[in-house]
Amino acid sequence: MDYILTSENFDSSVNALNRPYIIKFGSETCGPCQTMKPVLEKFRESYPEIKLFEVDTDQSPELASHFEIRSVPTIHICEGREILYSFYGVTPFRDLEFVITNIDQPYFREHGQFEVEKQNKSYSFEILIILLLVIFIGAFIFLSL
Repeated sequence: MDYILTSENFDSSVNALNRPYIIKFGSETCGPCQTMKPVLEKFRESYPEIKLFEVDTDQSPELASHFEIRSVPTIHICEGREILYSFYGVTPFRDLEFVITNIDQPYFREHGQFEVEKQNKSYSFEILIILLLVIFIGAFIFLSL
């Protein structure tokens, strides 16, 4: 982790940042939080320009309360004093990477969610089933005569 946040150093740590940063809330006694350590280490190595903070909820309960942390691990991607996106529970590296690389997209900034590309649905399977049913029913009627 880059830096341990507490209520005493929070303001001085985040006020000077002019880009998104990550806060991971967890505790030493939390198994899933320990599972996240290699994921966050890989993220830190892949994106050294993104400041990565950690809050130990046992050591800084007032900061956890301020952010309304209900479970750990919780990861907030923030900018300034605004939470842009949150993850709850164990989070795969690819999910963190997707969010951090797309956080500046205009659609996300306007709507607070990521734009989902519309995909043309293929009805091949449904057509095949209907065709087989028609053939089966036709054969049944033909054999009944």
